[in-house]
Amino acid sequence: MDSINKKHVIITVLITAIISLCLSVFYNSRKNYGKIMAVTGATPLAFKVDVKPGLSLEVSGATEKVYKFNSSSLNAFASTYLRTKEVGVDGKFQGTYRYTGIPVINILEGIAPKKPSDAPFDRPLDMVVTFISSEGKQSHFSYGELTMTDDTNPVMLAFNRTELLPSKVKEEKPYTLNIHKGDVKGLRLICPAERDTARYLDDVVKVVLREINVNNSTLPVVDKGCDTKCKSDSIKVVDGDKTVALTLSGVERKSVNKRVRTGHGQGFKGISGAQGYDFISLIKRNFPGSDPNNYFLVVACDGYRSIFSGREIFLTEAGKNMMIVTEYDAKKASGMTMGPVNDYYVDRDIREVTHIVRINSIEDIK
Repeated sequence: MDSINKKHVIITVLITAIISLCLSVFYNSRKNYGKIMAVTGATPLAFKVDVKPGLSLEVSGATEKVYKFNSSSLNAFASTYLRTKEVGVDGKFQGTYRYTGIPVINILEGIAPKKPSDAPFDRPLDMVVTFISSEGKQSHFSYGELTMTDDTNPVMLAFNRTELLPSKVKEEKPYTLNIHKGDVKGLRLICPAERDTARYLDDVVKVVLREINVNNSTLPVVDKGCDTKCKSDSIKVVDGDKTVALTLSGVERKSVNKRVRTGHGQGFKGISGAQGYDFISLIKRNFPGSDPNNYFLVVACDGYRSIFSGREIFLTEAGKNMMIVTEYDAKKASGMTMGPVNDYYVDRDIREVTHIVRINSIEDIK
C-alpha cells in the first residue's frame, strides 16, 4: 500500500470515528428521551444530554497542578438543567432558553488552590477566577461567589442549549425574539442570577485562579502562628491612595431573622437574627461612583479576607441582602462583621472588619 492510500485509510478511519462518536451522543440522548416516553407516556422537554465529543477544559493558575478535562471527564460531573431569560448590557431582550451544563462549583470543589508561602492570606477567598474563551475573551468572578453561595441560580458551563418557545406560536408567524439559534458552541458560561449577560461567555476553554495585587502595606495579614483574638474598633475605607474612616451617616439599616449558619469546615454554627447596615447603601455612601465593574476586598483585624464582585453586590438578589452586622439577636457584637446572609456557607462572614478596599476593575490576563 503506497503512502497516499495509507493517508486515505487513516483519514477515513478518523472521519468514521468522529461520526460514530456524534451518533453515539445523539443516540444516547434520544434513548433517554424514548425511555421517559415508554415508561410514563409523558413527552419530555428535559432529559439527560451528554457532553459533546471533542470538548475540553483546562483549570490552572494558582493551583496545585494544571487540571485538564476532556469530554468524557466533563460528562462525569453532575449536571444541571435550567431556564434563562437573557437581557443584554444594552437592556435589550435576547431570548429565553433551556440549558444543560455543569455548575462551576462542581468543578472548583475538586481543584486545589495553591498560594505562595508569603501570601497575606492562606485561603482562596481573596482570589479571582477568570474564564477564557477560545478567542481570548475573558470574564472575571470572585472565588467566593462561585463556591460559597447557594445553589439557586449557579454560574454554569453549559454544553447544551435549546430555545424556549411560547406554546402558542403559529407556523405562519414564527417566534423571532430569541437571538441565539441552535446549540451552544463549546462550553457557554452563563450567570442566571444576574440581570444581564455581561459576564456570559461562549466557547470557554480555560479557567485561571489568581491573586489580585493590592497594597498590603497598611492591611492586616494572617499570622499563622498567632492564636490571639484581635478586636476592631473602627473600619477604614481604602480607595486608591485615599484612606479615610468609614461613615455610617445616611446608611440604611438592615436586619435578618432566623438565619441558619453553617460553616464549610465545622458545620452547624447556630440559628440567629442579625441587625446592622445595608451593604449596598454603605458602599454607595463611602465609595461614590461605585458600579458593578468594581470589586471590594473586605479585611479583618486577623488578616481574614474576601473579595466580592460589584456585579454580585449590585445585580443579584443575594447582593441586596448583604449587610454589615452590628448585633446578633439584638445583642451588640464586638466590632462589625461582613454578612453575606444568603450564602450557603458562612465562610465569607468576616468578623472584626478593619478595612474595605475598592478595586476599580480586574484586568484581563495578558
